Amino acid sequence: MIDFNIALELVGEIAQTLNPISIPVINSVGYILDEDIYSPLDMPPFVKSAMDGYAYKNEIKDYTKIELKNIGMVAAGDFFTGNIKSDECISIMTGAPLPDSTDTVIPIENTEKEGDLITFRKNMITGANVCLKGEDISKGALILEKGTLIKTSHIALLSSAGYENIKVIRKPKIAILNTGSEIIEPGKELKAGQIYNSNGQMLQAMCNNLNYDAEYIGIAEDTEETLKNAIKQGLEYDILLISGGVSMGEFDLVPGMLKESGVDKIFHKVKIKPGKPLFFGKHSNGLVFGLPGNPLSNFVGFTLFVTTAVKKMSSLSDIYPEFKSGILTKEFRQRSGRRNFFPATIEKNNDQYFITPVDSNGSADIMSLSKADGFLIAHEDISVIKEGETTEFILF
Repeated sequence: MIDFNIALELVGEIAQTLNPISIPVINSVGYILDEDIYSPLDMPPFVKSAMDGYAYKNEIKDYTKIELKNIGMVAAGDFFTGNIKSDECISIMTGAPLPDSTDTVIPIENTEKEGDLITFRKNMITGANVCLKGEDISKGALILEKGTLIKTSHIALLSSAGYENIKVIRKPKIAILNTGSEIIEPGKELKAGQIYNSNGQMLQAMCNNLNYDAEYIGIAEDTEETLKNAIKQGLEYDILLISGGVSMGEFDLVPGMLKESGVDKIFHKVKIKPGKPLFFGKHSNGLVFGLPGNPLSNFVGFTLFVTTAVKKMSSLSDIYPEFKSGILTKEFRQRSGRRNFFPATIEKNNDQYFITPVDSNGSADIMSLSKADGFLIAHEDISVIKEGETTEFILF
């Protein structure tokens, strides 16, 4: 049985960053950029109006005492090449190119119009309401560095620079396989001795929450032939998640079938509670995690280990779980020997976290998990954490 810290480090070391691919900008949120992005143009690419109003050459000291003649309109997408005299102006829309013979825009709400004559109600500073060419970004400027995590706020930047596709690190393709002859899918009639498949849906939701797509490849019955065929299908993916069948019972066939299928075991059994029977292995195409079948064990294994591997393979910078410290609100007792991840509610008050253990009947207690915000962490050498003492936790 392997130490928790060593197991986590092994996952981080063995998981390898995947190769880059080119994808449409619109689909790139959540990916890591694998190239430096430079702007091929000035932004804005021309001098433009920042307001709906009138463009003119600001030469007269007091425009409130005269009327200017409006000689036309410049809409967004148009371009006016004529000359505008000192007693003239031109109607202009937001984003439209500013005529060369003008330098200032007065907002329409600061004017009065009578026919073609425009009266100003206030004077403008020269250059008011004008966006200069390249004032946001100059041509050739580095706008996104390699290694950037693409966010929704980057999409407009990339698109405005004219990029349709960008090079990113590929995300791992994940397969989810459930095992157990007693498991059936929700919606079907439950017969004696059967239980509904909760882990499959939970693991898919956890992948989706990390912005990763996962394919559910079904339930394998507890027979060697059925399980071997299902594993063969799952090994075509970058990560295969197998729920159940990794303990020491007569029908826990997963470790043996993985070995027969060419999977090299890295470790099997970790000093954690729940989730001790967790299996981690690798093969020529990727990684395999065997997650214990009890829901809390499943959840803990994914939160700590699978998430680490997925982040490493996607080239994210912070791949390991974030452990924080908080104050325990009531005494917690455990049998020492394994690091305990216990369902808890986490509240924050004035930058201080407060941790309250949730009543739980063990690793099969789905209700306790549903009430929790995270896990209280009790280290393996501690049997009692008293109320008011500080301990670690992890949010989920």
